[in-house]
Amino acid sequence: MRTAVRLSGVDPAQRLRLNGPGLGGIGVRGSGVGLWAVLTVLMVALPACSGDDTDQGALASQEAPAEPDESNVASAGDSDVGDTADGDDSGGTSTPPTTAGSGLPPVTTIPGPAGGDPENIYRGVLGDLDPNDQVAEPVASPPQLPSDVMPLTGLPGVVPDRPAAVVKIDNGPAAGPQTGLNAADIVIEEEVEGGVTRFAAIFHSTASIVGPVRSGRTSDVALVSSLGSPLYMYSGANDITEMIIKRQETIRNRSYSSSSGYWRDETRSAPSNVYTDTAPHWASADGGAPPAQFAYRLNEPDPPTGSEESGGSLTIGEGTPEFAIAYPASPVRWVWEDDSWIRYQRGRRHDLVSGLPVSAANVVVVELDRVATGMVDSAGGEVPESVFVGSGPVTVFSEGQRIQGRWTRPTMASVATLTDNDGNVIELTPGRTWIQLIELGSGALK
Repeated sequence: MRTAVRLSGVDPAQRLRLNGPGLGGIGVRGSGVGLWAVLTVLMVALPACSGDDTDQGALASQEAPAEPDESNVASAGDSDVGDTADGDDSGGTSTPPTTAGSGLPPVTTIPGPAGGDPENIYRGVLGDLDPNDQVAEPVASPPQLPSDVMPLTGLPGVVPDRPAAVVKIDNGPAAGPQTGLNAADIVIEEEVEGGVTRFAAIFHSTASIVGPVRSGRTSDVALVSSLGSPLYMYSGANDITEMIIKRQETIRNRSYSSSSGYWRDETRSAPSNVYTDTAPHWASADGGAPPAQFAYRLNEPDPPTGSEESGGSLTIGEGTPEFAIAYPASPVRWVWEDDSWIRYQRGRRHDLVSGLPVSAANVVVVELDRVATGMVDSAGGEVPESVFVGSGPVTVFSEGQRIQGRWTRPTMASVATLTDNDGNVIELTPGRTWIQLIELGSGALK
């Protein structure tokens, strides 16, 4: 077990137990050149680069053109994966694949150095926590599913003997239409700088082409730590975020700078044009299936209810045909249509490359603390951290109904259990689940 770095002088688990972490922050402007390597494996070639992603800290030395239409709401100068100074990038496959597993060789990786200490810049919480540091008491047992049920969806099937694969996906105005979101088992949406959002899409049951791939955040450490030993795919990160990510011993780094298996879609503008395929990543990864993340209503066609496992009466949800989440620059609306939640954002239906809308069987709205990290983006915006550990209010939308309760996650390595207001475990509908992270007390859920 690694030793957690205590930058603040106070045990971060104790800070969380004492009314949550305090806000701290300093504007940071620095420079540091991350190590970028050149990999050529059969069809896959990674470009040589001079700097990691700068969209959340302005800590790398390289500037790239701002994203179209996003400079006022996201970080200007986001270089993500080594965009050269003049915007030219000739790396990638000669013929990008269009179907998962359609010819790319197994991914190879370059062992990178272990993450160092983020000096005195970092002011967040998660980077100082060990995955097993307990910050809340458990209120229910972790979910257990039968061996013939997919652990991340609750659907029946032969469970693949492979780890979860987590891919960071762009959701800025220039990102759409995205690829792969409807193949994910779970999608987590988090607010980043400037009020825009970014996705952490979690794959296990189905392989997929995925993109546009974008950068990591310190929030991601908590988002993926309950998945066992997941593969974590992202386009880059500033030096401090990279250090924190690389310190996580259970997270297997498959970033653009350390792995093959990425390419650019030259019909799209950088930096929102990097893609990957989960199949070749899995082809070179050992490890078993991830643990179940939710309890499900198995073999029950009835509307969602609470479970009697923890006692109390069953909870019947309140009929809710639609609801909204007011992210400042990426407002979202979910509508119950034809037995699925259909997603709308920025005033229009959220369609993918396939032409199909983003859909989900469940939408789980998690209210949590957001703290400053001490980092700023290149436009001067504060880089936030979503603290998905501890406990807080939760609202579950399933089968056109709404159930209110609490989420509880004692450690980062723990699964978040969902209980209704009577203490019953909330069971979801089998299928894809979206998790919407919103700031506690923000009133973003409408």
